[in-house]
Amino acid sequence: MLRAIKFIFILVCFFILTFTLPAVAMKEFKVSQYDGGHQIWFEAESFDDRSPNKNYKLGIAEKALKPAEGAFGDIVTNTGGDGWLLYRFDISKAGGKSGKWRFIGRIINPVNASDWLWVLGDDGNEIPEVAPAFVRPDDIIFENDTPDWAWVKDGDFGLDGGTINKLQDGENVMMIWYRGSDLTDQYDVFVWADDPLYQPTDEDYIKAEQKKNLSIHPASNLTTTWGKIKNSRD
Repeated sequence: MLRAIKFIFILVCFFILTFTLPAVAMKEFKVSQYDGGHQIWFEAESFDDRSPNKNYKLGIAEKALKPAEGAFGDIVTNTGGDGWLLYRFDISKAGGKSGKWRFIGRIINPVNASDWLWVLGDDGNEIPEVAPAFVRPDDIIFENDTPDWAWVKDGDFGLDGGTINKLQDGENVMMIWYRGSDLTDQYDVFVWADDPLYQPTDEDYIKAEQKKNLSIHPASNLTTTWGKIKNSRD
């Protein structure tokens, strides 16, 4: 009886917290309007979520890999195995609107150990829990030999690959899914640009306007969290 009362108490507290307290995440990013277009920039380590196995790790903070000289802060690398990174970004903060945008990364990738890119709305209407059926070259990114820091704007040896996507007004969600990345990869800074011909530079990133965004999202892991509570009862 006591155990049942305790369980009910925990359950009530859970629902109160879930539906009255939003999930709040603070995120820094940069915006710019170079060459008459709109760009939104964020560092690779500023992901909003990642796969439970944490195959993608921070170079400095998690001691996965020492960043190459010239990195802007920390980097992200793949320590092994399948998984994903998830980023939320709001193109309206850069003055941008829905339409075709190009994804570009400042990376090191000496042996073209590439990954897949998935974008909510363009590639599917629900955030996937398992890897989608990706197709080369449509979804591939960073399939290049990039031995030193470079802003890579093509996806598959000169082809757009997965770099061109239709973004929605306001907030967008992108996911990087494992394809072949490993410890040879270093992801430093990402940028979305509504001008497909725009070529970023380090100076552009440095001069871009710094922003802070207080994003509020409703709890999205109700089923998962409820499962954990239920299991704790058993």
